Amino acid sequence: MHWLERWIFPPRCVVTDEVTEDLDINPELVAKWRPRAELCPRCAEISPQGLVCGRCMRQPPVVCRTQIAFEFDHELRALVHQLKYGKQLHLTRLFAELMASRLNKQGIDALVPIPLHRKRLHERGYNQALEIARMLSKQLDLPVIHALTRPRATASQTHLNAQQRKQNLKDAFVYQPKSLERVKQIALIDDVITTGSTMQAAAQTLDRAQPGLVIQAWALAKTF
Repeated sequence: MHWLERWIFPPRCVVTDEVTEDLDINPELVAKWRPRAELCPRCAEISPQGLVCGRCMRQPPVVCRTQIAFEFDHELRALVHQLKYGKQLHLTRLFAELMASRLNKQGIDALVPIPLHRKRLHERGYNQALEIARMLSKQLDLPVIHALTRPRATASQTHLNAQQRKQNLKDAFVYQPKSLERVKQIALIDDVITTGSTMQAAAQTLDRAQPGLVIQAWALAKTF
């Protein structure tokens, strides 16, 4: 936020409506959202001392690193729902600002948002992952590349277990030819990671199309 804008319209917490010093969120809330345990650097599941977990050692995922800003809990859960289902698009700027302060962009050449199927996009009116990526692009000075499409209408992942999610996403994504030429390392962008199945399916599509591409997964939050 520009200093003049901040002076005329001081930031206010989107949860409490109290005037804040910097972002539109109370920093005490932000502190509460941070993960309460060390995480595996590859899948972001809880792992003692932040070491690579046993599952990732046995079956290394295509994603080489997963970075999340927060746990999907507390007030943040309600805010994400406001964005996804309440058309509160102004929240994307706040989410991007929070992610930019928490994630390490070193080595990343571009951001690739997880796409929605056209039916879901029509119903919602926008892709929240794309909107977050656009704002994050401004924060980190990285381009947004539409490297994937989602031609198959998959079922909602909400009530599926890990194995069902994996099967549901089989062949869900299609790579857009030449979209990542001369790009060496990308970050897949989504709002929330649950089991990681969506990120893994998207990463597998990119890896098959462009072997050697280094792929990270970035999200505002993750469920535990």
